[in-house]
This record gives sequence, structure tokens and C-alpha cells, in this order.
Amino acid sequence: MLGVLAVRADAQSLFDYISFDGVDYVRWAEEPGRSLERGDLGPEFGVVTCSFGEDSRGCPYGIDAGAAFMPAGTRIHAVRGYATDFRLAAVWKDRIFLYQAWRNPRARTGRDLFDIGGKVRAIDVQRSEAAASEVGIRATIAEAADVEALVSLIVRATVRRPSPHGAGELRYWLTFWLIDGTTLGRPYFPESGELLGGVVPAAEFRALIERHFPE
Repeated sequence: MLGVLAVRADAQSLFDYISFDGVDYVRWAEEPGRSLERGDLGPEFGVVTCSFGEDSRGCPYGIDAGAAFMPAGTRIHAVRGYATDFRLAAVWKDRIFLYQAWRNPRARTGRDLFDIGGKVRAIDVQRSEAAASEVGIRATIAEAADVEALVSLIVRATVRRPSPHGAGELRYWLTFWLIDGTTLGRPYFPESGELLGGVVPAAEFRALIERHFPE
């Protein structure tokens, strides 16, 4: 899952992405929230024009309207209730796949990257020094005041160029449970203070998370 941290489109590190209008979106196969349905789809946003899986040389990572695995011709839709800079949905053979932004060079604050203000009901947190699939210490943050404070710190945070992170670096894997039943999963690296995508919340963010873990 964390192969996304070393952004190289080759056979060893390819992850499931699409790129449109300079924004890179990623899809986790293990996303625990509910799947999107037809009623979640907004207007058509674009069409995949090339796929790395079909033509690795002619479709390098980052090319506009490119994808890792979605084939050329895949229809891309907005997701109702969310900014297109945050979420897009790919429709292929009657299946709907949710892609969520992880990198946007135009983003100046966390709000520009993650359209989650006022939309989060709980946050699951896993503390680990390995990949998110590994077993770690877990906690659920469900108190409305704490959830609101953490989300507020994210949407008001500054955004910088995303940094690389080592496989053994301490991280908190955050799963944001949205009020519509879908989720957003992103790792937070406390040593650098960065949420994946280059979002850097104030130091209070780390303190609020660590309050929910035993010493």
C-alpha cells in the first residue's frame, strides 16, 4: 500500500492511480468504507486516454488523463458532494472505482487537497513502524470535539512538496470515516509532521492523536 510514497511507475512500485488536470489520485484496494453506487456519480469529468498497463512507454506516470490499470476509454465521473480535485470515480464494465487525491501542485492548504471539512464522523488510527497492512496499536477517535479539531487542523494546514518516507519510519495510518459511509485512508508521519500528500498540520495534530494511545 505504501509503494505510493516512492513515486516511480515501474514494475516494482506501480500503484493504482489516475491523473487529471495535474492532480494525482490513488485508489487503495483495501479501503474499508462502502463502495460507490450509481447514485454517487456526478457528471462525466473525463476519459482515460492511456494506460500504463497497456502501454508503459507511451503512458508514463503523471501524463494527463493517464492511468495505471484503468484501460483507455474508461469514463471518469465527479462524485456527488465532493470537489473533483479530491475525488473522482472510474466506471468500467459496470463497476465503480473510487480515486482520491494524494498530490496536487496547486494545493496551498489541506482543504485544497482533502475535501473533508464537516464530513468526518470518526477516525480510526493504527500506530506502526511498518506498512499499513501490518498489525499495530489501534485506536478509534469518535469524540466529536476531537474529530472536528483534527479535521480542522488538516484543512487549515499548509501543503508542501511530498517527502519520501522509509518503510520502517514511524507512522499513524488514519482512516477517516465520512458521514456517507465512505472512507479516506492516509498515513501520517509524526517525525516530519506530514500527512501523505505534503499536508503539514500544526504540532497540535500529533499531540491530539497520541493522546489516544497508552504510553
